[in-house]
Amino acid sequence: MIRKNASWQEEKDFMQEIKITSKFRHNHVLKLLGICMDANSPWLILELMEDDLLKYLRDSRTLQPSDSHALRLQDLLAMCEDVARGCRYLEKLHFVHRDLACRNCLISSRNRENRIVKISDFGLTRDIYKNDYYRMKGEGKVPVRWMAPESLIDRKFTSQSDVWAFGVVMWEITSLGEYPYSVKSNSEVLEYVRKGGKLPKPLNCPPMLYQLMQHCWMNAENDRPNFRHCVEDIVALKDNTQDAILSSVDIMRREEVNQY
Repeated sequence: MIRKNASWQEEKDFMQEIKITSKFRHNHVLKLLGICMDANSPWLILELMEDDLLKYLRDSRTLQPSDSHALRLQDLLAMCEDVARGCRYLEKLHFVHRDLACRNCLISSRNRENRIVKISDFGLTRDIYKNDYYRMKGEGKVPVRWMAPESLIDRKFTSQSDVWAFGVVMWEITSLGEYPYSVKSNSEVLEYVRKGGKLPKPLNCPPMLYQLMQHCWMNAENDRPNFRHCVEDIVALKDNTQDAILSSVDIMRREEVNQY
């Protein structure tokens, strides 16, 4: 629901969100089931999901390989594929997400047989992860660590800037929920990305998947793949990659930043 003391703009954004998301029908995009008009404010009725993807990934760090819920390499690739398929659907509808991140994805179950990752962005997680947003001069808060250079510099948002953010999502998944550019402040990230800096390869990331990430992070937006290409690459990688137990993740590992 929207909070009782919401501003006029927040109410307007909320109703616009309802209008847009009510049209989505895809297995990897969260479904809006209905609206309950309370006396004070409307409530959204959404399909039931178990947790957000970021928390799920971070919780998995403490599991032993023998645990039935412990993540394996194929699990990471499957989650990347789920998000890519949801993004492909939005791309075909010419819908630009603008805030693609693991915190804005939900999982249906912690059981891998029933686990489906779905894209959401209904303002449900922004209070929980409020530190992921940075107030730029003269503007509202924005998720700078997931933003493409053209979005940071020119405030330009397209499906290709979503592709950049998807590269960061794949990085989050394969690092089991590490914080992008963790040793840098938000202002340092702004400057670093503008100058061509990239995130390092996560410990459990296959080289070919990191290559796809790097393609998603091409400075020129037209040099980035579209989501159809991303889906195809991930499916091919899944089919040709042997499953494996994940290596122990040094959670606060050094930022092996690429030179620019």
